[in-house]
Amino acid sequence: MTDTIDQPAPATVPFDACIITTDRLVLRPLTIDEAVAAHSDFALAKKVVKYLRWEVRDHDDENNGNASKRLIQSARIKDKGDGLAWAVEFKQADGSQGGEIGDVALFAKSIRNAQFEIGWVFHPAIHGRGLATEATAAVLDCAFDQMGAHRVYAELDARNEASARLCAIHGMRQEALLKEREIVDGEWHDVAIYAITAEEWRAHKAK
Repeated sequence: MTDTIDQPAPATVPFDACIITTDRLVLRPLTIDEAVAAHSDFALAKKVVKYLRWEVRDHDDENNGNASKRLIQSARIKDKGDGLAWAVEFKQADGSQGGEIGDVALFAKSIRNAQFEIGWVFHPAIHGRGLATEATAAVLDCAFDQMGAHRVYAELDARNEASARLCAIHGMRQEALLKEREIVDGEWHDVAIYAITAEEWRAHKAK
């Protein structure tokens, strides 16, 4: 009798948007109008938006706006480039949601190779309570357990220490540091790439 070896496989798609619940949170699919309103609020906290790299940040950019709007309005992930975003809200005593504290997004970068990118933004007022960890872990679970992701990665502004810590909490490895990758607000920014595979995620959760 030989051991069974998992064979490489594409992502499990299509995947329809769904509500995700955790002990303290409800994550529900986010609409483009909500994304615009939420990020207008978060824009008041400059230190949050300054280091945010995922596509919603550029929703009104003339070159990327239409693509970003399509990603957030998508109700399912079916093809490369599709994405889903969830509003993260407190769970009320009756199980309903209320009080948005941020959002998390997941984008299909390669269906054939089961590669996904995760991104997030949270209001600074909730930092230090483990809520961002809880929300992003739920989306990682969804990616690996339900979408068949093989690898999930995050691209961060290298100065975003809070998100780097969050990646480390999840067992994500820093795979690369891309020096002066892009210009933001007239300054060169380095980009750090963190990633984790399905096998690494399972091992991390088993600790």
